[in-house]
Formats: sequence, C-alpha cells, structure tokens
Amino acid sequence: MSFTFQLVREDEDSPRAIVFEDSSTPGLVPVWEAAGVYDALYNSDGQLARDVSRRLAYGVDRLNDDPGLANLLPPGLSMDVAIRFLDNVTRACITHGAARIQTR
Repeated sequence: MSFTFQLVREDEDSPRAIVFEDSSTPGLVPVWEAAGVYDALYNSDGQLARDVSRRLAYGVDRLNDDPGLANLLPPGLSMDVAIRFLDNVTRACITHGAARIQTR
C-alpha cells in the first residue's frame, strides 16, 4: 500500500483546498527511518508544513550523500524514486509553509 502526503490550505476567506499531494512507493519505511524523516512524514498529521520542512530537507541531503542507504530499498527500486518523492514533499512544505499536513 502506498503512502500519501497532502498539504491542505484552510483560509478563512477560501474553501479548504489540497495544494499538494504525492504518493510514495511501498517499502520505503526503512529508508525514511535511516534518513531521519520517518516521523516528519508519518507522524505529522495536522502539523504546519513549515514545522517539518527542515527535517525533510535534511533527509534529502542524507539520501543524496549516503549511497549505502540504497541497500535498504526494496528490490527493483532505485534511490531516484525515494529522492524524487522526498524532494517534492520538501519543496511543497517550503512553498506552502502555512498549509496543514494530512497523511493517509
């Protein structure tokens, strides 16, 4: 089962809107744990995006700098898949810092 990360804008003057959504490939939990971003991804429901963006950016750096983390990937997946997802989530959290995180 894939993991979905959403950012939801809830302004007083506008209707609730999903401003970002991306899904990760199953089997990446060991990579997220090793990169130090598991909590920022899976336990961040209801938090502001700006409150987790630094931890996520650190994780992107870890994925890029530590080739040994590729050993934690499920067969058939490349580190590019993990980096792409985490980089997209990080950029969205920076861009939409006041949005609330919703995961499923």
